[in-house]
Amino acid sequence: MPVRFGIVGCGKITQRLALPQLKTCADAEITALVDVNRSLAEQVAETAGVAPTRIWTDWKRMLREAEVDAVAVNVPNVLHAEVAVAALAAKKHVIVEKPIATTLADADAMIQAAKTNSCALMVEQTQRFDSVHEVAHDILQRGELGPVTHLRGRIGHAGPQYWSGSGQSWFTDARQSGGGVLMDVGIHLVDLLRWLSGKQVTRIFCSSVTRQKTLTVEDNASALLEWSDGTRGSFDVSWTTQPYEVATQWYGEQGILRTAIGISPHVMIQRSQRDGDPNQPLGDPVCPPISSTSRTGGAYPAFISSIIHHTPPPVSGEDGRAALEIILAAYESARTNAWVTLPLLGAKR
Repeated sequence: MPVRFGIVGCGKITQRLALPQLKTCADAEITALVDVNRSLAEQVAETAGVAPTRIWTDWKRMLREAEVDAVAVNVPNVLHAEVAVAALAAKKHVIVEKPIATTLADADAMIQAAKTNSCALMVEQTQRFDSVHEVAHDILQRGELGPVTHLRGRIGHAGPQYWSGSGQSWFTDARQSGGGVLMDVGIHLVDLLRWLSGKQVTRIFCSSVTRQKTLTVEDNASALLEWSDGTRGSFDVSWTTQPYEVATQWYGEQGILRTAIGISPHVMIQRSQRDGDPNQPLGDPVCPPISSTSRTGGAYPAFISSIIHHTPPPVSGEDGRAALEIILAAYESARTNAWVTLPLLGAKR
């Protein structure tokens, strides 16, 4: 029997990510669509082949009336916790769009609700499911670079208005989003760096700026990172980069790994000489083959698999909380112009 999904929020993340993945997954069925804008929900339902009788404008009513096993929470960030906790209390598995929430207290409530009700809670962190990063993860986990001593990351695009197709909207309203580019794509980057490295951040120093002066949130930010094993790192995030780019660099004792998504997706390894001068490269750079699709099919098929096989979801609530804590520390650092130590003071673990 397929996993029956109720999707709360019919915006672009549902249209561009959730629906395409669910429609092509034999183990999934969309049995409910919710949006306060019924006209939008009807348009999405027609595209997805969902009957009009499966449309709701009230997610609470949907939880009472619809036949669903899992709920996708694709609403503005500030609403994630309210919807997710209610869905979990109703014994529904939950996949929530990143960030998990806008506060650690909300993230903790979601994690506890999943435990209390024995339901799966997954955070949709898209970058983990790109085939470029899947290949890089394999390389790093095999230790092909030797100990990694420094790492870098960058995500940039032209701004949420071009992706969402709805102007600046709630993405640039801190009351609804929790922040600007740091909360929007910085959360992707810190989760990706944590996952690829297997390391924990212990300190961060961040600086942010608003270059598009019509905005009230930051559109560019840079940070320095210290990790628990002494590794140093940095990241940059931008809403003023054109064209879109995701890039990471990993510096190990036996070579360098670079990844890129954007104009020319690739993974490149340059190993160093082991006999002789290690400043010299060992042969030509190696570019492993990259699949055009994720080996799991994407976040939603991976989530469905975890439900069917009763295995932990690949991006847990705890993972989402850890990434959120780093971003909140980045905001505190930018506000105080000082290093901030993790875990954040007063935050529950």
